[in-house]
Amino acid sequence: MLLTARILISAVILLLMALVFIRHLLKKKTDDLDERISEARPADGLFPDSSYPEAGYHFYSISQELEEVFPDTCFTYSQRRGYVDSVASLVSECEEILPRLKTFHVKCPDRILGLIEESKNSSEIFRNHNEKVLAALTESNREFFDHCLRYPLDAQQRRAIVSEEDNCLVVSSAGSGKTSSIVGKVRYLVEKMGVPADRILLISYTNKAASELTERMAYPGLRGYTFHKLALDIIGRETGMKPSICDNTDALFVEVYRELVQGSEDFRQGVLSYFTCTDEYMAQWEKDRKNRQEELSKAKSSTIEVPYPDMDGRRIRVRSLQERDICIILTTLGVDFRYEEPYEHQVADGMHSQYRPDFSIHFSVDGQPRRLYLEHFGVDERGLVPQWFAKDRGISYEEANARYSDGIEWKRSVHEKYSTSMAYTTSADFTNGKIRERILGILKDAGVHVSERTSSDLYAMSLAEGDKTEKAFIRLVATFITLLKSSCRSMDEVLSEAEKRKDDRALLVIGRVFAPVYRLYCEKLAQRGQIDFTDAILKATEICRTLHHPLYDHIIVDEFQDISVDRYEFLKALRGDLSTTKLFCVGDDWQSIYRFSGSDMALLSCFTKFFGPADICKIETTYRFGNPLVGLSGAFIQKNPDQIRKDIRPFSSDAVTTLSFKPYRWERFSKVITEIVDSIPPGESIFLLGRYSFDDYYLSKSFESRKEGGRFYYLIS
Repeated sequence: MLLTARILISAVILLLMALVFIRHLLKKKTDDLDERISEARPADGLFPDSSYPEAGYHFYSISQELEEVFPDTCFTYSQRRGYVDSVASLVSECEEILPRLKTFHVKCPDRILGLIEESKNSSEIFRNHNEKVLAALTESNREFFDHCLRYPLDAQQRRAIVSEEDNCLVVSSAGSGKTSSIVGKVRYLVEKMGVPADRILLISYTNKAASELTERMAYPGLRGYTFHKLALDIIGRETGMKPSICDNTDALFVEVYRELVQGSEDFRQGVLSYFTCTDEYMAQWEKDRKNRQEELSKAKSSTIEVPYPDMDGRRIRVRSLQERDICIILTTLGVDFRYEEPYEHQVADGMHSQYRPDFSIHFSVDGQPRRLYLEHFGVDERGLVPQWFAKDRGISYEEANARYSDGIEWKRSVHEKYSTSMAYTTSADFTNGKIRERILGILKDAGVHVSERTSSDLYAMSLAEGDKTEKAFIRLVATFITLLKSSCRSMDEVLSEAEKRKDDRALLVIGRVFAPVYRLYCEKLAQRGQIDFTDAILKATEICRTLHHPLYDHIIVDEFQDISVDRYEFLKALRGDLSTTKLFCVGDDWQSIYRFSGSDMALLSCFTKFFGPADICKIETTYRFGNPLVGLSGAFIQKNPDQIRKDIRPFSSDAVTTLSFKPYRWERFSKVITEIVDSIPPGESIFLLGRYSFDDYYLSKSFESRKEGGRFYYLIS
């Protein structure tokens, strides 16, 4: 019994000694960790110059360090990340040792507890610190912002200008002073931050805007560029040879297109297939869409233009897509016909107007003229009409079938009475894909001579050189190629996507029309020793990628809503591998109008996805309009959920801009304009917005015009 007690006492003593020893080791390790934290310098290397006191400084917490050591410093995202990364290993040690300290009841130093807690909330700590610094910067530069332009900048403009983030997007609104914000930003960088003017790059979308920006800030070395002009300068400077630009690509596309039309059978067939749009090259969804269009055209009683004329050279407009396809087939087979030509006998009566068969086919046998009447009946293989026939006429399906059947029988009886030849096709012939075979059989049985027209003949019939249809199609091809290049994609990529989707229609048009034009267009440019403007951006981008160092410290981009993928890649390359160049972009997604030339709104609306973490600022006070126009236009635009939300407000609650709509007929245009101008009280201004360019033509006929400098205007009333 005594022995057992002694053993237990000894065990307790040993356990207590072990606990004391473990606590001692934990205390020592904790003190060592606490000491290493106190000696930490997380911001070392994040700034050009060391910002820590030379001696005697001890780290206590992130928030305290920011307040005491960096009270006037904004941390960019990359600097915040570098700061957090530098203490990450210490934080891990703290988190690892904390449970053991709790287990053995060892007091944890406040510095360790604070570091663990603040590391979880570091984003909010830095954000609050930066906002405090920016507020102080704005206040300390109040005098500068009041007088750096002819008028004081507003609070949102000032907040955007003092932003020191690596990426800053300023979302503007109409008349909010985005150009003033850009001018203020440049002057702030040069005059307050000491940035050399030649290390600032200004980019705008047009030559005029770029020149205006440069003229408003006469700093030596500062120059405004368009993306294209900048690209050409970089190519010339880095290669020693400035490229020759093809400044009339429209004419070159016309030349290329017509050369292919004249010399390539496959190209002509591809173009014709595009216009005739036969089921052979359609995906199922296109066939479904075509069927629905058929229904709609019937329901609306609208007509559809046929790409080829009739035997008299007249353009044909038919009542359905299926009739359109029959016209195309008859034309390609070299058959003479007229659409809805009056029947050769007068058959009008109290119940029927004069009969006009769908197609009157004219041919001859042994020199004697003959006529074959071809009707197209919109019924399926069971002789039934589509369901929408009844719905659109407000009758029962049974009644719709009965009426249609009566019409067919009447037409048959007419031909039987006068011994004329009638054949027919049905919608079922289209459904089963046998319409061409059906028509060939009908023509053969009737003795109609078939002589298939060549692609050259068909092309001449459908797209006469220089007519509006050909011009529009060449513009379509040119636009596709321009968008393809500006999106930094290849023709092979697009064709591959079409193959994956099993989109035969796209494969036909891209492979047989767009791709040949693209290849020959590139060959022609090479033969001339020229490039186009998109080529210039792509080439300059490749050059910048090989430089591995930024050409500028700050890049400021105006009209950012017009950015395209090729320009985005160019901007990235301009910043160099390390992206040390700060990017300041100003744009208004509500004013994006260049989608046709490749602009991609996702680059603005998803800015951080493409450029990385950013300071997103808004300038929402408009100095151009007052209410009710501001409220009405803002509410209307924001019905589109894809638009960036903005709280647009007029510069003054007293500002009033009314909005009115004035309908007019062209013959009263000038009179209505005069009435509007006369109704405006003296001293007030008016902005007239016309819908069409020929409004200018009407003005020129009625009012005196004048030109002063770069301004052209009319004297009205």
